[in-house]
Amino acid sequence: MGLLDSIFGKKEEYPDLDPNSPVAAKVEDYRNQLEDLSQRAKDRLEAVPADDGMYVVVGKPPKEFGVVWYEGHEEHNFAEVVQQRGISGDRVEHLSRELKEAYEASADQQRYSYSLGDQKIVVTPAPKLASRLGEVVHEVTA
Repeated sequence: MGLLDSIFGKKEEYPDLDPNSPVAAKVEDYRNQLEDLSQRAKDRLEAVPADDGMYVVVGKPPKEFGVVWYEGHEEHNFAEVVQQRGISGDRVEHLSRELKEAYEASADQQRYSYSLGDQKIVVTPAPKLASRLGEVVHEVTA
């Protein structure tokens, strides 16, 4: 199977998130937004709950991924904000590297699986990752 895993990509297996946990309650607060995003993105979603919102890593981190975040329940997209603000290529590269480093630093964090409609998402309750994503996002929006 190792050869087939390397060809087709290994399927992530995480324990189910306890539906009665505070983290699950936070994800449920954003269920509508996450379901909508999962329909539009058609890619892997990893929700990272924060005290003041939700960050979602979209794609295949740490190599190729984007970040969407919710302040209140309003959606923001890293790539769109960068484009709207006309941030230079060098600055975008720097910020992208910071996002990658933040994600890689959380590699040892426990991740969970969570059913969202007909799709499963990954949930990573990692306050340090959420904080670091927030710092990078603030650099883009400030």
